[in-house]
Amino acid sequence: MATATGEVHGMGRQRMLATMQMLRQDETLGGAILVFLGTLFLLLCFTFYPIYLIPMLAAAAGALAYKQPPLGTILGMLLAFPAVAYQAPVFAWLFTLAIAVTLFEAFEHWSTISFLQIAILAPFAPFPFSLISGFLFFLLAIAAFRYGSSHSFTVSLPAIFIVLLLSSIWLVQTSSFITISKSYDSLYGPSMEALQNNDKPAVEIMELVPAAGGAIASLLDFNTSIIPVTDALAKVVSNVITLLVSDFALIQLATWAVALFLCAMLPAMISHRYKQAISALSLFLVPIVNLLVAPAFNNPAEPSSFIYCGISVAAIAGMEHFGLSLSREKQVMRREKQKAFGKFGLADLGDSEGVESLDDVGGYNDVKSELREAIIAPIKQKELAYTYGIRPPNGILLFGPPGTGKTLLMKAMAKEMDVGFYYVKCSDLLSEWYGESEKNIAEIFSIARKKAPCVLFFDEIDSIGKKRDSYTSDDVAPRVMSVLLEELDGFKSKKNVISIGATNMPDQLDPALMRPGRFDKIIYMHLPDAEARKSIFKVHLGKLPADKGIDYDKLAAITERYSGADIKNICTEASRLAAREAMGANVVVPISMEHLKSTIKKLKPSVTLDQIELYSKFRLDYERRSDAEEKKPEAKGVRWEDVAGLEEVRKVLLEAIEIPLLHEDLMKEMDVKPSKGLLLFGPPGCGKTMIVKAAANELRANFLTISGSELMKSRDKSPAAYVKEVFNRARESPPALIFIDEIEALAPSRELYTGGILTELLQELDGVKELKNVMLVGATNKPSSLDSAILRPGRFDKIIYIPPPDMPAREKIFTLQLSKFLKDVDVEKCAKATEGFSGADVSSICQNVKMQAVRDRLAGKQMKVNTAAVLGVAGGRRPSVTAKDLREYLSFMQEYGERK
Repeated sequence: MATATGEVHGMGRQRMLATMQMLRQDETLGGAILVFLGTLFLLLCFTFYPIYLIPMLAAAAGALAYKQPPLGTILGMLLAFPAVAYQAPVFAWLFTLAIAVTLFEAFEHWSTISFLQIAILAPFAPFPFSLISGFLFFLLAIAAFRYGSSHSFTVSLPAIFIVLLLSSIWLVQTSSFITISKSYDSLYGPSMEALQNNDKPAVEIMELVPAAGGAIASLLDFNTSIIPVTDALAKVVSNVITLLVSDFALIQLATWAVALFLCAMLPAMISHRYKQAISALSLFLVPIVNLLVAPAFNNPAEPSSFIYCGISVAAIAGMEHFGLSLSREKQVMRREKQKAFGKFGLADLGDSEGVESLDDVGGYNDVKSELREAIIAPIKQKELAYTYGIRPPNGILLFGPPGTGKTLLMKAMAKEMDVGFYYVKCSDLLSEWYGESEKNIAEIFSIARKKAPCVLFFDEIDSIGKKRDSYTSDDVAPRVMSVLLEELDGFKSKKNVISIGATNMPDQLDPALMRPGRFDKIIYMHLPDAEARKSIFKVHLGKLPADKGIDYDKLAAITERYSGADIKNICTEASRLAAREAMGANVVVPISMEHLKSTIKKLKPSVTLDQIELYSKFRLDYERRSDAEEKKPEAKGVRWEDVAGLEEVRKVLLEAIEIPLLHEDLMKEMDVKPSKGLLLFGPPGCGKTMIVKAAANELRANFLTISGSELMKSRDKSPAAYVKEVFNRARESPPALIFIDEIEALAPSRELYTGGILTELLQELDGVKELKNVMLVGATNKPSSLDSAILRPGRFDKIIYIPPPDMPAREKIFTLQLSKFLKDVDVEKCAKATEGFSGADVSSICQNVKMQAVRDRLAGKQMKVNTAAVLGVAGGRRPSVTAKDLREYLSFMQEYGERK
């Protein structure tokens, strides 16, 4: 895999790296090598073929195994049959049993058969091949890692016992430190010629065919091959009894069993980089026991076994150092539990490829922290759960736009947990047969309770959890929903079965599904913020040949509203652009900033603004979490320092939001009620909307709006009901600001218009339901058009006039707008020249001056942003606020006054 670099390499080097990666990932190649070695040691053990021919025959079996591993394994056994028949016809009859087992089991367990061939026969191979048998520690450790602790005995112990049995039959000590008594002649002798493996010399290549035919034909000789079978079986049984009763076999088997069990089990319990090597240290138990106990049984003790054991552990550590993980203990345990769900074919996300932990997921630190504390900690840290009585939640609902990483987050969490984490595809639970869908849901939960603790992850849960009133009475969905609710309630068992749902359409879910006790936590998977986008770019580009000069901060800034899936797609398409250039140049072209910017221009965000608005509303209505992300001021949002003047308004907003939050006890003591409403009136363009946006951003309050366009879009409810819904949403998500711009359109004088919106506004402000830490802010250019009822104290407690900016305010606006050119601009002189201009007028003058400078630059002229240029533009303008407007505001103030 290419790494992020700014260096340019030739494609030849990359071809070599690609080939090496392909070989590492090619599982069929590993299988072919395993079959090759198994066949090699099988043919070496029984002398028949010329020594130079044996590797070729083994290679033929391995080559066949590359395409068809079972057939390669069977071919190896068939090639060995003439050799066994040639050396010992009686043994060949026993060998036919091994061939029969191979024919039946090879298609499912070919790798196990090949491993047994290596482990059993390598200790009896001639020199120098016998040197490999010293690494039996390594081979058995690999087998233990592969098959897991529950199956480590079924493969390794039979291999060890058969090695001991063959040693006793052939009367030879092995080179693998699995030994029999030194006095084996007296215990197991004399040898039985009909069972020997290498008494006869190898056959010349030209004589192989007739020799093989004669050996196979001799199997039918009644006197030499059939009658001795009974004696041979008696010899085998006698040696088995002697090994177990009079020799060291039982202790060796028990020692190996404990060592291999620990070797297989410990990697699942240790969180260390070299967990497999640490686990493999248990192999030293074998030479230690041999050294201490063997003399009592007259067995040879081999100190060199410590060396081979140490080399094996070092080899495993080396493999781990280069990222090769062998242990499958967790996978084996997961698959054993997964078999219970066989009918449904549920996948365990813990076995999925990709991310290995929550730390591999960019951004979403608040969500990851909550998931760790709510689910992982109570299950993995049982002492905390016991001490504080903590239980995982019954359920968690994740909702958010597509591509934000809901499923990816679940895969990462599954890797961190040692319990079953099952992916339930909701559409697969539905059946066309009456009652079958309900039965499927009940059965899944029943199995999960038996396998608890475990997690059921319902992706796209909206397919079975839609609002019941959206279906007809004879539809299956309401019945399925009822069963799901019953199972989520968890009355049937107190065992930890955690249900996690994910959806892109939260507004379609039945409200009953989202109450506490079913989904205790409801978490919004928002679009990634700037830091998260930066992190996601680094994750994806880190796997590709990316230029060192990439500006990740810039990428994050220009991909606002892009989801994680969008960013992954950007990196993929940018890599295609670089690959296209590399094909022509025949060198590695790093992915550059230009590739990425070009791709971003072509790929738009997949999440629309309407979708974001929908999710935000649902978040305010339903989100339940203990570690909600603290709202931060938006980088591009309006700040207090961006607002010129309006200190009185700022003070009122601070009092309405901050004081009730920070000094609630003092307000109760003084019997002071917080303000419910603030009305801002004045000429257009003087900062009414701007100051409210700044307040929402700086005070970190939820910002809700009511506008005519929203009322028109809410076709499923009346405008008055929509207003009520917004107020309820604000009450549930304090602190909150409800902003109504151009409020005269929604609350006009009842002399001119009658409607339910004004009535609902009055009811909400009257305080039938308390507005705690919620403020309504209205803005209007036509205060005289408002209904007088809404203006009384207790509704709009504060009424503030926003006049055109005064001299200091205009100076500040010029300073903010022309901050890059202040050395050439006299802001005081400019402010004096714009008496009576609104803030929008002043901003427009500044924009016009800067645009003219851009035109001059494009025309090759010198840019001029100075006092003269500003005064020149201002001289041709007139204030947008007329004397008639000011008289209207003065008249309103005389009638109602200001309330600050």
